Amino acid sequence: MSLVAKVKARFGTPVLLNVRPLRDRRTDEPGRCVSCGADTTFAFNSWTLPNELHAFWADAAVSRAYTRRESMFCRSCCSNLRVRRIAEVLVALYGAPGCKSFSELVEDPSFRNLDVAEINTIGPPDSLHGLLRKLPRLMFSDYRGPEGLGEVADGARNEDICRLTYPDASFDIVLSSDTLEHVPDFRIALAETRRVLRPGGRHIFTVPIVWTRAATETRARVGDDGEIEHLLPALYHGRGSGAYRYIPVGVDMLTFTEFGRDIVDFVREAGFEPEVYAGSDDGSGAEIVFAGRVPG
Repeated sequence: MSLVAKVKARFGTPVLLNVRPLRDRRTDEPGRCVSCGADTTFAFNSWTLPNELHAFWADAAVSRAYTRRESMFCRSCCSNLRVRRIAEVLVALYGAPGCKSFSELVEDPSFRNLDVAEINTIGPPDSLHGLLRKLPRLMFSDYRGPEGLGEVADGARNEDICRLTYPDASFDIVLSSDTLEHVPDFRIALAETRRVLRPGGRHIFTVPIVWTRAATETRARVGDDGEIEHLLPALYHGRGSGAYRYIPVGVDMLTFTEFGRDIVDFVREAGFEPEVYAGSDDGSGAEIVFAGRVPG
């Protein structure tokens, strides 16, 4: 569960929107939310990422891009920029002409007829996750991972994305957001999502990626004895900085993989046709949404 979902579940939307440095208000932006469809303001919050990530990147432009990605919260539904980018891609791929928001798309009979798997909660309850739950054929699951990391939400199945219990060719769409970097072997996870998708189906997902880095790097792995072996200093996602560093919202998620541009090659090797949706990305990779499409 992301920091956004944890804080939202424990303390409510006002915390994410208002507990932030006063200077952040200067970066707020007006706009229309592609998740809920509201004319709103997007709230910047520089405390949504931990200091360790900023130190790891050592690049002010990347830090800024990823802080925007994990904040810019819609004041109506609390969708952050990452969640809205997934919603934007879904609307572009599956919406009828004139469809402007995911809240409209979930009412479209043709979209409601699709079998969709949401693996891990995408956004807080009122954002994309809440809208997805309106779909009559949604299968929603959370992933606990090694050492029991993660939290299974109420009403969710407990699924391991590396060993899905779903039958072959069960879904038209599989959705995951910032999940693959936390599994011991993302290649197996991609093979599993490929297995459960029908011809023409897509695994639509995000992962943290610095686009200037060509090669994917393994930070940790699970050894033959079942213990986690760290190949690089441990790096965790989940807890923020500032006031959020001290909020007891749960255990941070270990990063097994640091993705590079060759993620496209790994998607292809899993049997997908890769698709890359960059949006208005500045070259950092922060706004990219990936999809693997099953041929056919």
